[in-house]
Amino acid sequence: MKKRATSAPEKTDLPRKSTLAARGVAAGVITTGIKKAGLEAGLNEQIIALEAELALYREALRNSREDMQAFAYSVSHDLKAPLRAIEGFSRILMEDFSGELSEEARRFLKHIVSNAETLSGQIEDLLKYYRAGKNPPARIPVDLDSVCREIVSTLPPDEATRVEIIGTLPTVNGDPVQLREVLAQLISNGLKFSSKAENKKVEISGAVEKSATRVSVRDHGIGFDPKHGTKLFQVFQKLHTDFPGNGIGLAIVKRLVQAHGGCVQADAAPDKGATFAVILPNQQLAAAQ
Repeated sequence: MKKRATSAPEKTDLPRKSTLAARGVAAGVITTGIKKAGLEAGLNEQIIALEAELALYREALRNSREDMQAFAYSVSHDLKAPLRAIEGFSRILMEDFSGELSEEARRFLKHIVSNAETLSGQIEDLLKYYRAGKNPPARIPVDLDSVCREIVSTLPPDEATRVEIIGTLPTVNGDPVQLREVLAQLISNGLKFSSKAENKKVEISGAVEKSATRVSVRDHGIGFDPKHGTKLFQVFQKLHTDFPGNGIGLAIVKRLVQAHGGCVQADAAPDKGATFAVILPNQQLAAAQ
């Protein structure tokens, strides 16, 4: 009887497949590394370009600040001195030589003095606006309730009785001098534009919200058309020319609040009063503690 021949075990290609797979993985790793190196090189080039662009912006900002300083110096010294001379000599003519001047000449001198006073006030306000953004704000806890009550205590009695602080105003992190200026400007603004209203009250309230602290100053005065609201925060922009002032107060408010990382919102309607809300981010207070 013949023996069945046993077949040799079949050869497998698993080692070959494993080798090819390993080579594929290695090639993938190499390709990924090349791509990553290319991306990093491109990213480094972008970073270098951005740093160069940022350096240009910093240089432009530095030059702009130097120009502003030169302008402020020029306004303070080169413009105010001759303006004072115009106003002073005009007053001397009006007071000491009034009898020798005609009625028309006296009328002209009154116009000269009046316009000189207006221009002098505008120069002072412009310098005030410049100084408001010159120095970065301090970052310390500021009790807005105490600040607000101190401002009200300095008002004339007839105005102080018109201001109502609702509840207790919160504490924020910021510059006490600058935030006092913000509140003083908003209170003055509310008192001025509600002075002819039936309800002359100016109400101040505050609330700590999820991500920000809000302080609102509301009046019941003349209000304004919301479509012109953005003009309020521009230098020398006035929506109501029959009220005193040069239109600089709200521009200063906006500049100081923005320096604190916040914003100012205005809500109003004609003859229905206005509410100005200062919104300051809470995370700055947390970061300082």
